[in-house]
Amino acid sequence: MRLALLAMRQCYDSRMRVGFGCAWLGAVLAIGPAASAATQEDFAELVKRGAAFSEKANYAEAISTLKKARELAPRDYTVNLLLGLDLLRSGRPKEAVEPLRVAAEVRPQDGTPEGYLGKALAAVHEFAPAAEAFHGAIARSPGAAELWTEWADFDLERFRILGLELRSTQRGMATVLRLQAEGLKSGPETREELLRQSATANPEQEGIWGELGVEEQQRGMREKAAAALKTAREQQPQASWTLRLEAMMAAAAGDWRIAESGLLELGGRSQAGLGRAMQSWPRNLVPQEGVGGEIWACARKGSTACLDRISFPGGEVPKQEEQLYAEERWERLAALPEPSSEGTMYRAPGDALKRAPTNSLTGYAQAAAWFRRGVALAELDDCGRAAPPLERGLEPGGEMAAYWLEFCYAAEAERAVDRLSALGNAVAVHRLRGDMLVRVNGDAQAATEEYTQAIHLSPKDAGLSERLAQAYLSLGDMQRAQQAAREALTLDPHRRTTLRLLASIAMNERDYQGALVFLNRMLAMDPNDAWTRVQTGIAYAQTGQAEQALHHLQPALAAGYPDERGALHATLAGVLRKLGREQEAQRAAEEASRLSDRFQQHPQTSVDDHQ
Repeated sequence: MRLALLAMRQCYDSRMRVGFGCAWLGAVLAIGPAASAATQEDFAELVKRGAAFSEKANYAEAISTLKKARELAPRDYTVNLLLGLDLLRSGRPKEAVEPLRVAAEVRPQDGTPEGYLGKALAAVHEFAPAAEAFHGAIARSPGAAELWTEWADFDLERFRILGLELRSTQRGMATVLRLQAEGLKSGPETREELLRQSATANPEQEGIWGELGVEEQQRGMREKAAAALKTAREQQPQASWTLRLEAMMAAAAGDWRIAESGLLELGGRSQAGLGRAMQSWPRNLVPQEGVGGEIWACARKGSTACLDRISFPGGEVPKQEEQLYAEERWERLAALPEPSSEGTMYRAPGDALKRAPTNSLTGYAQAAAWFRRGVALAELDDCGRAAPPLERGLEPGGEMAAYWLEFCYAAEAERAVDRLSALGNAVAVHRLRGDMLVRVNGDAQAATEEYTQAIHLSPKDAGLSERLAQAYLSLGDMQRAQQAAREALTLDPHRRTTLRLLASIAMNERDYQGALVFLNRMLAMDPNDAWTRVQTGIAYAQTGQAEQALHHLQPALAAGYPDERGALHATLAGVLRKLGREQEAQRAAEEASRLSDRFQQHPQTSVDDHQ
């Protein structure tokens, strides 16, 4: 049994290309105790056959066979793990959840099944339990580099999706600007400029005016800081950022007693909040030795550790978690029991920040409690534990929940890279650094350098060449993008993402005949893929093949394929006219005009913009 577990661990692969020879060995070695003596022989034969089917990528037969084995031993570790993996590989992640959950329960010391469980849950948009599963898998197997890689990939994909959602509204863009002020973007703007743009875009953000004023005061922009303080006092008088700004302004005026009083009040709410304030407290606003006060003694030492020994002012502490949140008492809020997760709703990409309220008032209240808990944990720098409650509270928390999720996912991805570096996995480190530069920092040029280093270490990894191609594409370097993509396709001729990338480059270059080569290969792999059918229709239309264009375009649009700007309906109208179907062409043209007018009045970009 121990040997089987070791074999399975060694064969775990972050891209789910498990070494099936190892998996088969694990299956054979693990069958004994799970099944009764009467059925052990049948059980062993079923597992052996199921593993053999899996090895040949015959997942339908493998799944059928392994399900029969599972009936004989419902809680066998290896059967549940192999069944879950095959369901996941065959595009059935919802069905994979249960066997993977059982495998994780049976072997709580092994993080492998829980890592795959996280992938399955993420695939069905159950992001809160997915984050919990990844976090649990890492806790079980902290030395498994593959699990850290999977966790970082999950973090960065959620960062990307949430970022796209935020950018679709003005309030969301305000959140993005505030995140960029935290250093999550490479660009020429200063932190003060980004915060001011954020406050202008959404002046109602929690603490935004105090945060802006603190930055302005630190930069010596006293008049602007005073104006920000006035607004903060009017709109958010109880916010911790307002307290920090008041204390800083008092210190700048030499009123050390008022400044100390404000800082003590801040510490009475949250020692973590006070610690952050003192870490960034300007040295020129620390009084000389003659001014008393424990706060100033700590500041002169440049130490936040001594803050723990300060007795902060007492007072009545609220018991309701809503009031604890309002007063930003993060430690007390985080110490409360977890809310119930029953009735909590999980949202698919694209609707988390654009949805109607849930019909269940109880479910909404629970989600709001999860949101407040998530913020408290994030404020306490516990991002690994903060992500699941923030995901559960994304609906009531709105942009503020998305802010902390973006912040925490970026922080967790960086933590994973640091851990992988310590584990000596240089390829994953360079690859993930490249991914972070693209998705978090928006620096594709620097990303190409990281991907190139990863390729040097692992030249036969098609995924690395594919990422390099995507980075070059975002830089507008089509020649290098094509070269890298073709190298990826040489290594793996069946990579759909690479084929799509090459097709997109050809379409952008108006090489429609060249695009059709890649699009037809993609259709052979998946005839029902909507994006491929639409792009194929466009390519045929541009090459004068009207019948073929109509065959691909019309069904996709009739099925609801997104056409925000009306361009696809306009193309369809042109094709119909060439075929002499004037009435249908007129209707398509009218729809194109309607969509175009609506987009001009209410421009927005969908999360998955296929055009």
